[in-house]
Amino acid sequence: MNKPLKLASLAVSFVLLGSSALKAQDFSLNAVRAADINSAGADKGLFDFTNPPKPQAKTTKEWTVMVFMNAKNNLSDSQLLGLTGKFAVQDIAEMKKVGTTGAVNVVVEHGIKGKGSRRLLIQKSGFLNSGETVYGEYPAADMGDYKRVIEFVKWAKTEFPARHYMLVLWNHGLGWIDPSQKLQTAGTGAEQKGILFDDETKNYVRTKQLGEILKTSGYVDVFAMNACLMQMAEIGYEVKDYTGLILGSEETMLAQGFDYEKLLNFMNADPAFTSEQLSDFMMSWYRQFMADGMHIIGPLNVPLGSVGATLSTVRPQALNDLPPYLSAFADAAMANNEAEAVKKAIESAVRFSSLAPDKDKKKLIAPYVDLYDFAAVVGANAAAQETKQAASALMDFIKTKLVMRSVGLNADAENGYDYTKVGGIAINMTMKIKELPAAVNDIYETKYPELSLSQASQWDEFVTWADGVWRK
Repeated sequence: MNKPLKLASLAVSFVLLGSSALKAQDFSLNAVRAADINSAGADKGLFDFTNPPKPQAKTTKEWTVMVFMNAKNNLSDSQLLGLTGKFAVQDIAEMKKVGTTGAVNVVVEHGIKGKGSRRLLIQKSGFLNSGETVYGEYPAADMGDYKRVIEFVKWAKTEFPARHYMLVLWNHGLGWIDPSQKLQTAGTGAEQKGILFDDETKNYVRTKQLGEILKTSGYVDVFAMNACLMQMAEIGYEVKDYTGLILGSEETMLAQGFDYEKLLNFMNADPAFTSEQLSDFMMSWYRQFMADGMHIIGPLNVPLGSVGATLSTVRPQALNDLPPYLSAFADAAMANNEAEAVKKAIESAVRFSSLAPDKDKKKLIAPYVDLYDFAAVVGANAAAQETKQAASALMDFIKTKLVMRSVGLNADAENGYDYTKVGGIAINMTMKIKELPAAVNDIYETKYPELSLSQASQWDEFVTWADGVWRK
């Protein structure tokens, strides 16, 4: 009972686009138009590795893709389904199949286990051309320091200016929970990640620091977290004022991450794409990826039909209107003492990965639920019309205003969760376990009421009320 709980995270984290000149309320990809793409430096000569490119005047392109890739952890040599793979190196290799073009810059800060980090411009690789131009090497880099992300983004925007930006935070993810590393032997191991966890420095980026990254480094057109469990209302609310689109997953993600070759080809095909078109592309890609299975070698694929998967895009501006809907729903449920309806939702609404996934197959200590499905279950079982109406209003807001696109695939047969019912955004909720181990409370470095969404709404009070109802 006194052993420290291990925290879950299966896959990589990943973030997209940004533009420092725009404000969130002015953002519209629909208004963007770009010139024809002219490849720039895509194919280099036979002996270019002996003659580094000369500095040239900075050209403002349509996009700069900024990938903060923290592989100073087990993602340098990850093991998944009994297989190992250097996932950071694989993703960079995908980028090199397209590389920097006349329309899109691709820059990476690559944290490497035991080697610090390297700052790179990615180009199309070829014969005797690595596809990498090194702009800096930092043996002591702390890839878990949010200030390093800020410095990287500012550098990328200065050196590779663009009309729009894509920022990728590539690492593990644990949702809003900032785990206290005092409980861990050294904070190492795949089960104990926050986001951007650096195994060597034992540092990681906290939830509120995500907002500080974007606030200080400047507006980004799309902020996508290719990490486990990061598409949450609590996280989105911290960054909502500094981005035009949020891309992420409510559930765990496989360590392969996004397909960078396909993503860059999509961006180059029509740099004037809209946020809806980007969303449609990413949802379509994810459906196909999960249907095809995980490619291993040659014709060998691992089927993924039994793996629950989600991906969604969220409109940050709409998050400003989320607190009133949450509060109206929470207040109605508490005022009308909807204990039975709430207990039904705690028990049956779709939940995502447990804090101890290897041991907790029943997801008894899985703290995150799909907000849409939770409201649907409460509304369907509520006794008071006021609660039903508040639940319906919240669901309609999620479906028509907050979530732009969402995909839920497969099912959790162990718990009867149908992922096709998810609405695209998760939220914190009472865990299913009846007697909460004391060690659970000790994992939180950041307390839930300290989050911006808790301060702006009644949801934290509702969770406390639901805790009491459930464990009475």
